[in-house]
Amino acid sequence: MMNNLYIQGIKKASVIRLKLGYDLYQPINIYDVCEKLDVDVQFVDINMEGFYISKPNFNRILISNKRPFARRVFTCGHELGHHVFNHGLKLDILNEDTINNQFKDDDEKLVDTFSANLLMPIAGVESEFLKRNINPSTASPLDFYIISSVFGVGYQSLVTHCRIYSLINEFKSIELSKVTPSKIFKNEFGNVGDKSHFKIIDGLSDPMPIDLEISNYLILPEGYIVDEDYLEKKINTKKSSIFSAKKTGITSITSASGDMSYFVRIQPKDYVGFATYRHLEN
Repeated sequence: MMNNLYIQGIKKASVIRLKLGYDLYQPINIYDVCEKLDVDVQFVDINMEGFYISKPNFNRILISNKRPFARRVFTCGHELGHHVFNHGLKLDILNEDTINNQFKDDDEKLVDTFSANLLMPIAGVESEFLKRNINPSTASPLDFYIISSVFGVGYQSLVTHCRIYSLINEFKSIELSKVTPSKIFKNEFGNVGDKSHFKIIDGLSDPMPIDLEISNYLILPEGYIVDEDYLEKKINTKKSSIFSAKKTGITSITSASGDMSYFVRIQPKDYVGFATYRHLEN
């Protein structure tokens, strides 16, 4: 049974979603959310997790560009939690203790819960599995990675979230956690190049912007039309095409039938600067 701390985090996430016009199912982009709430997000070249600064008429989140791409998303949600709960100045430094939840204070547990539920509303997660006629308790690591791509979060973050909400049991959680994203990539798509973040789009979810960093991979169903100035085709498999993001900017991808279209926003590798400008070509 969840205690009051977790209930607070869940409720606040729902309130923010509804305030901004999002329902309790759809994926969101955390940087777009921060912009709507007038909170600046800045990527910095510092080895930390995140930093929230609050002053009169000044709210800013600093995110390390050294952290994995999907982890930055969760960290940004975490720091936004400090903002919406009026926690004031907060510095989150990466170390082994902060990774393990048992060492976190109540404020940190609260904003972790807020971030998880803002980014991965459990009704939305269940809906995405249902769209694919997949039962989470029997789903493969690839299935979980596809759902994590839909919500823009890390594979392990989704596994943990599903375990907390009892969509999967402890045994299934351990089984899934033994498989890393790099192993999923290698098993499904082979050795394409250097280890890199990747997203899998299967065309079964409502279109929303896809954020990538130069060198990230984008796996699409066969037949999607892309702008080769921005996305370089690497290989074809039986069911998918694998592209690598190669140029900063905003482009689009469209299914062969024309019924599905997504904006793709590509930022420089190790980008330093404000999130609002991360896709500007200059």
